[in-house]
Amino acid sequence: MPLLSCKNARRDYLNLFGYGTFALPKAGIAPLTMLSKNGSRLTPIGPLTATFPPGPTVTVPTIKRNRAAAISGAQSRSVDASIGLDILGTAIGALSGSTLGLKLAYKKASSVEFEFGDVFDSSIATNELDAYLANTPVDTLAGPGLRDLLDDDEVYVMISVLDAAQVSVKATASSGADLQLDVPVVQQLVGGNVKVGGTGQSSSLLTYRSTDTPLAIGAQVVRIMFDGTVYKSFKQVKPTPIGLAPVEQEIAAPAELIEV
Repeated sequence: MPLLSCKNARRDYLNLFGYGTFALPKAGIAPLTMLSKNGSRLTPIGPLTATFPPGPTVTVPTIKRNRAAAISGAQSRSVDASIGLDILGTAIGALSGSTLGLKLAYKKASSVEFEFGDVFDSSIATNELDAYLANTPVDTLAGPGLRDLLDDDEVYVMISVLDAAQVSVKATASSGADLQLDVPVVQQLVGGNVKVGGTGQSSSLLTYRSTDTPLAIGAQVVRIMFDGTVYKSFKQVKPTPIGLAPVEQEIAAPAELIEV
């Protein structure tokens, strides 16, 4: 099974699966979100349907949700605890849990491994997006800033979003031994919105599971191309493995994080 790598602070652990990684995992993110470049990141600028309102004869692309079996259960490499706990804290916060005291619970951890479980993919068909944009004009109220972004081909659209309902974390002490954590104590720290499980009262492998809200962890995007405000085509964007130069070809290849 391919590794779900989070080997450095740039958090490229979904590149191996063809997804860009959210800088901050968050609930409530869906396909058809528009983004623009902000330095080295892609930042949401609003829903597609706000800029391209659907008409009576135009159908908004259908979002389909399926289990992402290839990603569920993929295990990360061991990473420095300071990086891994930042990711874990963000994930637990997005799952409506409390992060207060979390780093204290893991204060003796030297490194951690983690995996996202129960992963689903919500996606749209690119041919539906292509047809929608070809038959839907830009809203007359769209401002000059957005129109300039479209004309410069600097607008992207999420076509697929990964979300996970649980995160499992294994902690290792500086001695190399598994770090045992008190499950009831950690459960009390994160609160009732996130269920904490282990192999017993004390365990080195803890699973944090949302009781209601899945966590968006990554996405696939396309770049939409315009002549003025007239739609012409789209290009798929593939994440570049960190350390490699972007490939200049029909398929663009930036290594941006996605900011949400």
